[in-house]
Amino acid sequence: MLSKNLSIFAKVLRFIFDMQRYKFRTRFSLISSGKNSEEKQIHLVCTLDGNEVFYYSKFRVHPDNFIKETVKLQNSTVRVQQVKKNTFNKAGEPAGRINARLRELENAAQTVYEKHYSSQTGKLFDKDEFRQLLQIELNEDSISIPAGKELFDIYEEYIRLAKVTENRKRHYRSDLKRLREYAKRKNITLTEKNFDPVEYKSFLRDLVSENTAVCILKRIRAFFNFAKNEIRCFETTPFDNFKFSDKLGIELYAEPVCMTREELTLLYTTKYPNKDDELCRDMFCLQAAFGCRVSDFVRLTYNNIQSDQLIYYPSKTSEYANKVVVPLSNRAKEIMKKYKKTGPNNLIMPFLHSTDYNEQLKTVFRIAGLDRTVIQYSRDEKKEKFYKLYELASSHLARRTFVDILCQAGEPIHVVASMSGHSEHSKAFDRYRRRPEQLQKDAVSRSMD
Repeated sequence: MLSKNLSIFAKVLRFIFDMQRYKFRTRFSLISSGKNSEEKQIHLVCTLDGNEVFYYSKFRVHPDNFIKETVKLQNSTVRVQQVKKNTFNKAGEPAGRINARLRELENAAQTVYEKHYSSQTGKLFDKDEFRQLLQIELNEDSISIPAGKELFDIYEEYIRLAKVTENRKRHYRSDLKRLREYAKRKNITLTEKNFDPVEYKSFLRDLVSENTAVCILKRIRAFFNFAKNEIRCFETTPFDNFKFSDKLGIELYAEPVCMTREELTLLYTTKYPNKDDELCRDMFCLQAAFGCRVSDFVRLTYNNIQSDQLIYYPSKTSEYANKVVVPLSNRAKEIMKKYKKTGPNNLIMPFLHSTDYNEQLKTVFRIAGLDRTVIQYSRDEKKEKFYKLYELASSHLARRTFVDILCQAGEPIHVVASMSGHSEHSKAFDRYRRRPEQLQKDAVSRSMD
């Protein structure tokens, strides 16, 4: 009798086990791709047979822009995970595109489960098999690199397949070109085993700045990780056995140089002896009123002006179609009225060439008496360096000044970012802003005096 009861009990346990064995669910998880990474990778997580399978969505997002909530329906509750509407990630990819990808992944995973696992409770579950089936369902089969391919061949394939902007691919091609030069100089066939990131950084420092060298090495690390984890060409990478920041450093940016509102007004009201200096001055003041990059500024026409607003799509991020709208200030209207119909091809004004513009700005600033001392830190010399503001004058100063004046005035960050074409959590946008000087003065006055 006891034996019979045990047998029935075992069957019940087996039935419960089989019922739960292939209980399938999907969710999304944000995973950091680096210790100091502001954005996180979005991974699909499929749970099957008590095992979790991770599949990278190819998108990143700031955690503040990722929604996790439970919605109550009539007879059930549904967990909703998606990117906030009307937001963009650092790469400029819109929420709609990312959410469409997430739904595609969920649907493909459910299809794989129903086709291959829902009625096969006795089948042993294999993570790699599930991942391969998901790749097939998504038409994203694993990349196959023929045996014997050299590192540079793999790198070229990586560039071809990378789902990034054309601008980012140009960076990849430049990285590959430098690696070829490095290998030629050392007279070696470069491999994952003889590539020394620390030595390569020394090579780069003769060509680029410290920050640029760090950025290049981060991109090269991403390639090696791809070759190791995605296509399994390498068993190890040259970056595996040390902490990146300890050996190769981090990006450090000096506090941005910006003009105050008073300095910008002084520049605008200064009288100049010749028309070229006056044009250069007006160009700068108009650019500072628009907040755009010089590459966009010199192509703007009156077609971009609609209902007292500047409307354009930044050329640097044209792949993402991120529209920028900037209401026209009174100063902007004054300058545009002064030059109306003088620019060729309906351009807003008769622009100087960007190279001449940057050179002449230093003279224009000096004539205006913009000689405030600016203190910057030299990473190479490891000490402060002192400059006059006119020595640092450039077209990019106009863009930084636009952002800084609005931020110093206490305007909402997301509003300022929308007019400069940055995402709210962009590191680049954060570098455009100085410390809140008035708040610092108020704090000392309130607490120390």
